[in-house]
Amino acid sequence: MVKQVRDLPENDAIATMGVKLRNARDALGISRAKVQDETGIPAKTLEHYEAGASEPTLTRLKALCDLYKLPFGEMAGTEEGPKEIAVETPKEGETVPEEVTGGMVVVEAMLDELTAFRAIGFDGAQRRAMALVDELAAAMKRLESDELEALAEARGLFEGDRPTSDGIFGLFVEDVDEAQRYCGLVEERIVDTAILGSDLYAIDRDAVVKVADAIKDEFDLEEPRYLGWSDCWGDYAEFVPLIREPLRKLALMGKGMDLANLDQFPRRELEAAA
Repeated sequence: MVKQVRDLPENDAIATMGVKLRNARDALGISRAKVQDETGIPAKTLEHYEAGASEPTLTRLKALCDLYKLPFGEMAGTEEGPKEIAVETPKEGETVPEEVTGGMVVVEAMLDELTAFRAIGFDGAQRRAMALVDELAAAMKRLESDELEALAEARGLFEGDRPTSDGIFGLFVEDVDEAQRYCGLVEERIVDTAILGSDLYAIDRDAVVKVADAIKDEFDLEEPRYLGWSDCWGDYAEFVPLIREPLRKLALMGKGMDLANLDQFPRRELEAAA
């Protein structure tokens, strides 16, 4: 909390911090996009901070204070910077998951490694790839909603199904449980881009349905048979979860389809979003 406004209601204090951040940025004459380049904080998130709609974490506040030449102690209401998190030393013979640090950088590195495995058909790397998927899932759970959205955009996820006008951030304001559920769906789609070569939701529906038809007998899949669809597969949300794991298995077996091939798997038009 900002020291000078500690007696104010919390919302007023956050709003005051937002004004200070906005004034400092204006004084430097830099855009939110430039701040994003310098700090990694998405421009949309910075807009929320400046409007007093949300409060930055200490780590992000420190990055902004360093960029703007603001006194971090005053802005955070403390004379100390962010404290490092102590990591407990494992006991002898005890194995613990590797601590995931670095946030987006670590996640992007994992995705790049999975993509490299896909390029060689996962030949000789199946177990490493499967372990990497588990580690990636855990690492993405540590990303904030704005970071997850930035990653989704970078990985080419279909953008026509945003949950609110403010994206996932807006959903967290409305319903935390639904926001977490939606984040989980986005995380799976991001993994698909590395293992399969594309977000399944980003491919033209007819092309994805052909894929579903091609593998349904081998994996004993049954069409959802939703009314209003001539092929009975329904919309993406109904059938993509049914074919995701079979497609990933085929990829790991070296039998995957090249979903990155735009000629064979054309991309879905944004206007087609429901």
